[in-house]
Amino acid sequence: MANKSNFTVEEWDLLRRAPLVSGAMIMAASPSGPLGVLKESAALSQMLLHGLENASTELLQTLSADFKTHWSIEQITQDPDQLRSIALTACRELATLLRHKATPEEADEFKAWLIETARRVATAAREGGFLGFGGTNVTEAELSAIDQIEIALR
Repeated sequence: MANKSNFTVEEWDLLRRAPLVSGAMIMAASPSGPLGVLKESAALSQMLLHGLENASTELLQTLSADFKTHWSIEQITQDPDQLRSIALTACRELATLLRHKATPEEADEFKAWLIETARRVATAAREGGFLGFGGTNVTEAELSAIDQIEIALR
């Protein structure tokens, strides 16, 4: 069972950072205006603060407690291509880190939670409508971004 003491400061920062940059990648994949960004940001915050309350592994339980006591958001680039590169690199590094320092159950639970976080961000706001009518719940660009995250985590 892995917990915070099993990781270096840099490795723990990666565990905390990967969901943030992945969520930001989804938001940048299909911008949805100020209200949409607010809804998507709220969905990401919900998953970080409450999406781990039922975690079954010590790793995610520890991460959940850490998110609740040490909340900070770093400055992330506004360039969608650069953001995608940062997020996918973080996901690949995360997969490698989990493979070496976590149990298979912990790695699977972490990856599933991260993908669910990306999905929640994508579905938080409708895209392409007018005054709340029409549009789509998840765009092709958001679906593609989620697929890229899943591939990077393998």
